This record gives sequence, C-alpha cells and structure tokens, in this order.
Amino acid sequence: MKRQGAVAVLTLLIVQWALSTFVSAQTIIIPALTVSERYDSNIFNAPKSLLLPGSKPEDFITTVTPQINIAHQGSLISGSLSGAGLVTKYLHNPNRDFTGYNVAGQLNLTEAAHQVSPRIVSLGVRGTYRSVPSTTGFGAAGGGLGTGFGATSGGVLETGQVTNRASRQIFNLGVTGGYQLTGLTTLTALYNYNKISFGEQGAQSGGVTNPLFDTTSHQAGTTISTRINPRDTVGATATMSHFIQEDSSGSSGRGSFTTITETLNWNRLWTQQLSTNLRGGGILKLPVGSDIPGQSTKAQFIPTVGATMTYTSFSEEMRDVGAFDSLPSLAGSLAPGGIVAPGAYSATMSYRFSLVPSFAFGAGPLKVHVVGINATGGITSKLSGQVGMNYSHGTRSAPTSTFDTIGLTAGANYLLGPVLASLTYNWLFFSREADSSLSSQSSEYEFSKKMVLLSFSYAFTSPSFFREGISFPSSTGPGSSSSGDGSGILRKEE
Repeated sequence: MKRQGAVAVLTLLIVQWALSTFVSAQTIIIPALTVSERYDSNIFNAPKSLLLPGSKPEDFITTVTPQINIAHQGSLISGSLSGAGLVTKYLHNPNRDFTGYNVAGQLNLTEAAHQVSPRIVSLGVRGTYRSVPSTTGFGAAGGGLGTGFGATSGGVLETGQVTNRASRQIFNLGVTGGYQLTGLTTLTALYNYNKISFGEQGAQSGGVTNPLFDTTSHQAGTTISTRINPRDTVGATATMSHFIQEDSSGSSGRGSFTTITETLNWNRLWTQQLSTNLRGGGILKLPVGSDIPGQSTKAQFIPTVGATMTYTSFSEEMRDVGAFDSLPSLAGSLAPGGIVAPGAYSATMSYRFSLVPSFAFGAGPLKVHVVGINATGGITSKLSGQVGMNYSHGTRSAPTSTFDTIGLTAGANYLLGPVLASLTYNWLFFSREADSSLSSQSSEYEFSKKMVLLSFSYAFTSPSFFREGISFPSSTGPGSSSSGDGSGILRKEE
C-alpha cells in the first residue's frame, strides 16, 4: 500500500504544480478546523452477544480535523487541492484511538482542451487518498455512518458488507472527458482506478472478526447521448469493470471477476424544478478463474435498472447541493457553502439494482437493491436541515449470503457567527444470513446502532464561506458556476 500512497502523493503534487503554473490566475487558500463530539451506541458494529466479555460498545468519541483547502480558477485550468488530518480519541476504548488523513485533488481541463478542439466539451482528472478506520457501507452505496443516508449512487468501492471495524486505505484516480459529435449529440468517456486495503482488526473489533478482502478495480466506460428536444435527452452507456480481490490475511488466496454493463438512458426535465433519470439494461459477469473457495466462475447475466427523481425549489443551484465534494468536506456540510438559502430546498428519490463487489463473507459479486430518499432545505438565513433514508437488500450465491440494511438520518446546520455548528442523528439496522463457512462467528449476524454527532467548524476566510462556498471576485471563467447572487462556487466535474 506504500506504493499506492506514493502514487497518490505524486498525483497531488502534479495537480499542485499545474495550479501554480498559471500565476496570472486566481488562487484561494483556506485553512479550516472542525472539532466534533460523537455518541455511538455500538462502536464495534456487531451483535453485542458476540462481543468479548468486558467490551464496552457504547462510547463518546472526540475528533479534531484540521484541513487546508486550495481553490484555483484560471483562464485555461481550474481545480482544487485539499489535505485533512484526523485525530480521534475514545473515552471508554482508548485502544481504538487513531490518527488518519485525507488528501484530494481535481483539475478541470475543459477550457485548455477546448483550445485544441472546440468539440471537446469536458475534460477532468480527480484523485483521492484516504487512510482511516473503515466506515462501513453495509451494502448501501454512499453516505457512510456519520454523514447521513439517502444516496444510492456511491462508488463501486464504497459498497459492500463490511461490518467490523478495520483500518482502511483507499486510493482512486479518475479521468473523464466529453466530445461534441453534433450539435445535439455528445460522446463521453471515463476511466477509474480504485483500490481499497484493509488492515488489522483484532481487539479493536471487540473480538468480532470477519474475513475482509482487499479489492482493486479498473473501470472504463463510454456514453453517447442525444438531446431530442428541449426537455428530453436519450442515450446509451457501455461499461467494463474488472475486480481483483484478495483476503487481507492472505489465507484465502485471490479471486477476480469482470462485468460488462449495457444500459439505455432517458433524462427528462418535466418542469424547471422537476427532473427524472431512468436507465435500464443488463450486466454480463464473465467467467474468470478464482482460487477463493466457493466463488463462482460461471458466466452470469442479470438485469440492471436505476431511477432518480429530483425536485428543486429553484434553478440548478440546488441540483448541485453537496457538489463541492472533491475535498474532505467540513463536518455536517449540506451544500457547497454549508447553509442553504431560506426557502430553498431539494428532494431526491432513487432506486438502483446492480452488481457490486462484496468485501466480506466470501468476496465476489453481490446483487444489490438500494432505495434512497433525501431532502435538504434552508429554514432561515442561518439554519439548514436535512433528512434521509435508504434501504438496501443484497444477495449472493455459491456460497449463499443475504443482507438487509436500513439507515435513517436527520441533521441541521446553524451559523453561530463565523462558526458552523452541525447536529446529526443516525440510526442503522443491519441483518445478514450466510453460509456458516463464511464466518467463524455465526451464520446470522444482526445489530442496530444509533449515533449523535455535534461538530463546530471554522474556516479562516470570508464570513460568507458557509453561505456561498469558495468564491472568486468574478463569477465568470471555467470551473465556476453562478450562484444567483453574483458569487462563483467551484463545482465538481461530473
């Protein structure tokens, strides 16, 4: 994993060099500090009946997160770079104390590429590296514990049946680009490299351990889309993903599988506020040799579908809520600036059925249904709120394993002068039934937990940061988007 860390550092140094090359452009540096206190009713993420005698599953956790954020806006290149450290202390379980870090960077090269060919409509590079104890996804994509639920579109390595706590290192690097074939038709392409590695478990997991599988993935895909009228866009997507999995202990050998996904897509803007996205097709799992016991090597075809409905109270600003996520976001942040304008709100409902890798209980592919609901809104000029829910159901065969997850969240952000105060409540239920050969503990694994998180964030910049995000004197230029009030907010590249 040291090699991956070196690659991550090199990537971010290249990003930083690229940003500093354009000395005539605008660059903003924003240090920030977040201090949080969390109550967790089950820090081991395990059935209490399986814990060692004397284990203390309830605990209070204090976390200090200093970070540095760099935003750059130039005539040809824009981007961002961020680094954050995490120092965490447990009141009743000091053996779980840890330090971690996140680094992230992105480059928007669209305008530079546009100089080469006017038909190039987008080009971007993103990279992240994280080293922290695992925050479990429990099969529900996106929104790990402490950040809320409601998402169904998380990355391929943020999904899986990881229940017990273990150290985790994640590296990903992605490239996206778009080319205008005609006035109404666009071709986009992407490549993503992801790697997740798990470390020691042992006593820090309260005696509950399950085999965890290091996973590497390569994903390449292309989409062709055509706007057939002002409201409707149709298209097709083809993606190939290759997964390589290895027991982090090395005792169960290696395995891999490859998927080819084909979908048809339909996007429709029903009104200025209401939009939908529908996609459907099939996934072909190719036969790949494996020396992980029980992992099937037969070819398999399954359908895949997805649907998303979003209602926003106004314009496209709320469609980008949470878009400034290339950086390790300030705790509790609901929007690029943290506070949504009063009366503005966004609500999203989504469903996805797909094939994803499992990191535990035998590795291999999982068939997963995920339903998510999420709503964010501004209450006053200083107060924003968020509620979310997701439900996921996953199955796998050879050997058999099924799981169900329910996650609920409610949170609020409040401005105390220049300080952003955030309060979040999470409740989660997880249930799994599996072949007894997959775990030394039990074929049945079920628990629930609740968390309450209170955090305070301060950014050493303009007092408007938590309302408007990172702003430049002019709202024009690549990598920025007008917020409607004359400020420019740096957005992520899709």
